[in-house]
Amino acid sequence: MLNNTSISYGTITRSLHWLMAAFFLGMFLVAYIMINIPKSDFRMSLYDLHKATGLLLFALVALRLMWRLVNVQPALPASTPLWQQRAAHWNIVFLYMLMFLMPISGFLTSSLGGHEITFYYLFTLAPLAHDEAWSEFFSDAHEIFSILLIIVFALHVLGSLHHHYIRKDNVMRKMLF
Repeated sequence: MLNNTSISYGTITRSLHWLMAAFFLGMFLVAYIMINIPKSDFRMSLYDLHKATGLLLFALVALRLMWRLVNVQPALPASTPLWQQRAAHWNIVFLYMLMFLMPISGFLTSSLGGHEITFYYLFTLAPLAHDEAWSEFFSDAHEIFSILLIIVFALHVLGSLHHHYIRKDNVMRKMLF
């Protein structure tokens, strides 16, 4: 089934979830490598890949949020304590916020730094302007958002594992294929 139901996530939601999880994990790996290697053509290629994938992720997050808004969301089990329901809700809110803020801050860092962004050699976005102070501000924000995203992502995974191994309910299975 493509759409979500009140008891299960549909194929589109599951596909977007795991595709984006893989992309974000890949982005963190690429970012770690590119900031820890000497300047070279390879490093610049990693930056180009990182920026292009950031644009792609922005589009995927927007698509995923729109899909979420028009689909029912399976409820947590009735036995889930209220504080855990609220924690799960806010975890999702912060995940979406950070998944939007990461590519936006990355785009602004690059664009205001005077750098163009090439989307997988299909098209190029010219810089918005050149303002090093704002570029540095958004670079710092991008780094802070990345740390926050890792924390919120880790809490998301821990919550899923808690449901699967401790509560032994079907919450995690709803998102698995």
